[in-house]
Amino acid sequence: MAHQHEINNKLQGLPNDVLVDVVTTFKALSDPTRTQLVYLLTKREYSVNELSEHVTVSPSAVSHHLSKLRSIHLVRTRREGNQVFYSIDDSHVANMFREALFHLDHIRKNLPDHPYPEYLSNLNPE
Repeated sequence: MAHQHEINNKLQGLPNDVLVDVVTTFKALSDPTRTQLVYLLTKREYSVNELSEHVTVSPSAVSHHLSKLRSIHLVRTRREGNQVFYSIDDSHVANMFREALFHLDHIRKNLPDHPYPEYLSNLNPE
């Protein structure tokens, strides 16, 4: 069974440390190059040179962007000899990105919202 995260139903704001981390995550993804890199990495792992072939910046700039993404745990590395490969840090990052794409699809197609039944049932246990 999947691990269930505790959900706080109290009407209060996020703790400041969590708020800062959420803002940092969304700020990192507000850059078009970084967003494109994360999108590519949701498909498979890449080297810096491979990634630079898919974005409009140099390998050096790609490394710089990846360093920022790595520092906030959105991507991770794997070394193979002298080659470094980048991938999404974990499934939460990929799911967050997919959800953003699903959200845009709903907006663009004017589709109604569809709640997640299992998530909603965990919010109001009887």
